[in-house]
Amino acid sequence: MTLSHVLVALGLILVALGLAGLGWCIRLARRVKGGEEKEGELQAVFARLSAVNMASMGGATLGLALILFGLIL
Repeated sequence: MTLSHVLVALGLILVALGLAGLGWCIRLARRVKGGEEKEGELQAVFARLSAVNMASMGGATLGLALILFGLIL
């Protein structure tokens, strides 16, 4: 395997993990909007939701950059 193949494979893995994290965020946000979470726990839920959302977006962005870099090589 060449370096470009490895970069593209790692990029695909990061993008897939990022998309999975975003799907989890969407599921949690719908559950909060539906009123399934308790009022006292909303602040903690939103903090966790924000952290996972930012990590997912960062991972997906880094994965797309790796794919692009691997394709250019």
